[in-house]
Amino acid sequence: MCHRPATDHSQNLYLGLHLGVERFEAILIDADLQVRFTTVVRYDVDLPEYDTVLGVSRNAEPDEFLVSPVMYVKALDMLLNSLATLGADLHKVVAVAGAAHHYGTVFWSEMGFRRLCGLNSLSRLHEQLNEAAFVPVASPSWVVRSAIRQCYEMEEDVGGSMTMVKVTGSKCFGRLAGPQIRKLNEESPAEYERTVRISLMSSFLSSMLVGSIGSIDYSDGSGMNLLDIGRKTWSKSCLGACAPDLKARLMNPIASNRLQGRIADYFVDRWQFRPDCMVVSATGSSASMLSGLNLPENVLVLLLSTSDKLLMSFEERPQLDDGFVMCHPTNADGYIGLILFRNGSAVRESVCDQLANGDWTQFNEMLSATPMGNNGNIEVRLDEMEYTPEAKGTLRWDAHIDEMSMEALHGRQQFEDLQTEARAVIEGQIMHRCVVALDAGFKIQKDTKIIALGKSSRNPQILQIVADVFNAPVYTHDDPQITLLGAAYRARYAFYEYREANCNCQSCRIRRGRQPKLSYAQFFRHLPDKLRLAAVPTKGCEVIYSPLIDRCRNMCRVLAAGTNIDESRFRYE
Repeated sequence: MCHRPATDHSQNLYLGLHLGVERFEAILIDADLQVRFTTVVRYDVDLPEYDTVLGVSRNAEPDEFLVSPVMYVKALDMLLNSLATLGADLHKVVAVAGAAHHYGTVFWSEMGFRRLCGLNSLSRLHEQLNEAAFVPVASPSWVVRSAIRQCYEMEEDVGGSMTMVKVTGSKCFGRLAGPQIRKLNEESPAEYERTVRISLMSSFLSSMLVGSIGSIDYSDGSGMNLLDIGRKTWSKSCLGACAPDLKARLMNPIASNRLQGRIADYFVDRWQFRPDCMVVSATGSSASMLSGLNLPENVLVLLLSTSDKLLMSFEERPQLDDGFVMCHPTNADGYIGLILFRNGSAVRESVCDQLANGDWTQFNEMLSATPMGNNGNIEVRLDEMEYTPEAKGTLRWDAHIDEMSMEALHGRQQFEDLQTEARAVIEGQIMHRCVVALDAGFKIQKDTKIIALGKSSRNPQILQIVADVFNAPVYTHDDPQITLLGAAYRARYAFYEYREANCNCQSCRIRRGRQPKLSYAQFFRHLPDKLRLAAVPTKGCEVIYSPLIDRCRNMCRVLAAGTNIDESRFRYE
């Protein structure tokens, strides 16, 4: 018989945190998953003493984009103070989960480690975890491009870029933790020697919450060029190619649903959290976004922003030579495919400026005035060196160009009218995204859905083109705080998994019946549907776009073949 007293969980609250690039956000949801409180700290505005622009330091050297971890420490205290000021009863919070931007590395000093483990509630957090807690004082941030040489050397040391992809899920990039750690060891060996622990931004957030060094979770650890994502352990060859004695500084990685521990006494004494409040492993922003959407299979997320992004879920590991494969945060056996595109909204805004003087209403009228498929006129426009393919330039083909001819190498100088040019650029962008998704192994089927997010997802003409090119309905999401909600949902599920469904005495098993513990997807299957249908495929679109998509794929190959790539720099940015 179970001797646990019956507990009413209806008054519980669940805290989600998002340590973002430009802001630190918090959300509190109740047992019915309704939002009770939200608050935000904007670094540029609310923490002017750190002199940041878009969240990074203005005083760094060229190609060095740094941020002070102390700024994040102070922002966390400000965030909790704001929640308390708004009237949130933090004693009702039973679980906390977090998310953080991925491209950042924190190096802990011995003093920082000791202070973290002995936080004093009589002092503010940033007064204890100050500059002396970190080595170096400023940490590499998400836009850093200064570890190009280290990327090349790491790939060479493990047997080449394809070996790195096979083991860790991606080629080396200068913004990832592995190359940054190697750079610190090579250029400042004394500072590396003084480093006792290394955190990603996500595990840094977990560390602050539990008052001890938090482990890196599988999902966020997938993007370090260090984790063997098949075995879910640190790769010996990658560790060896990075820095000496690195494994001792990283701790063992853990599953994304694992608990890091209970919240530190500092938060119990200072903010009246419950002593038994659970802290779930924080993960990366993209993984948290998928957790917030809780998508079924055959759903593709298309983020139309400064840099466009494709997010896809896979039951089996895909082969993405030019993207990122990460462990799934809520499906222990699944994977996430993440592909970035440098030529996103900047290209769309540039063509709108050129053709319509920046007037989007006029530009959308141009799109509406041209037929689906644009009479075979396609433009692949890559103003910046693209990741997939590795190419830069503009190529225009009309319906009369033979793909095998010399004429195809240079294409047309321009199209006949502005309307044709407008649609050619937008259709070319969307077809390029479709080509990459298909080549990554994503299968477009009858039940496929496209979820469009980001700034351009508010443009109905662009969304109609997405629906027609992919031959699938396009949805937008009503809540802009998806990543933050994903953290709160993970906190709610952790309470269910470790507290509500964790008693295995005979009485509780009888009460539950034979129903096994619910998976994350099953637990949230009754979530309110916040997806809004924005566009449906036009009849006959598949017949028109199927050959054009193949043609776009060949145009990308032609551009790549004719691009002079500086291998020493671009590939690793």
